Amino acid sequence: MKKFEESMYQLIVETSTNLPNDVRRAIAKAKAQENAGTRAALSLSTITENIGMADVNVSPICQDTGMPTFEIKVPVGVNQIEMKKSIYAAIEKATKDTKLRPNSVDSLTGKNSGNNLGEGTPVIHFEQWEKDVIDVRLILKGGGCENKNVQYSLLLN
Repeated sequence: MKKFEESMYQLIVETSTNLPNDVRRAIAKAKAQENAGTRAALSLSTITENIGMADVNVSPICQDTGMPTFEIKVPVGVNQIEMKKSIYAAIEKATKDTKLRPNSVDSLTGKNSGNNLGEGTPVIHFEQWEKDVIDVRLILKGGGCENKNVQYSLLLN
């Protein structure tokens, strides 16, 4: 499982610090087409600068690295409990190494765990399949303006 843990750490680092080339090209194209001096031009320049700094420093691209959500396909019989432990260790290490921002906050107490581990954090979904390989996908879902999630609570008397 140590090899799996290291793979998860590398996946986290890659996902939080590196944008795919098609996204980089789209941002560069938008920046080139924008009129100088506009707010959009300033924003695109800042985004481009952040991407460059993330490359040089291997640091998070975004201020909010989001809620780590793992989608994992595993062969029948794989020990998912041990896999979760490895993912938790990788999340904690990535947070300590500043590859993830500490975003796990208890919604009732407001306490930040400081290591991105908490009740329901990270989100890990397993699906079994009949292939003899493990497929792991990581989504870092930020809480920015695109996030339309709402928290509800029900009080019963």
